[in-house]
Amino acid sequence: MSLPTVPIVVPELGLGPDDALTVSCWLVGVGDDVVEGDRVVELLTGEITFDVASPTSGRLKRIDAETDESVAPGDFLGAILPDRD
Repeated sequence: MSLPTVPIVVPELGLGPDDALTVSCWLVGVGDDVVEGDRVVELLTGEITFDVASPTSGRLKRIDAETDESVAPGDFLGAILPDRD
């Protein structure tokens, strides 16, 4: 039985509706281990960079939004396969 993945989503950043967000870069790759709270991806709007943290500890299972892709709050960025307890 496989564990369900935990999604990484674009947080609500309090930006205006016309402020476009772009995936600037991934700081980890598929298969990399992450710890809850680690920075995993950077989002860019204008000249402001926002870090998105891992919601749980585990391994990055997939990337759903590639570098330079436009995203909006609530969009899926990727998924983490959580550590087994």
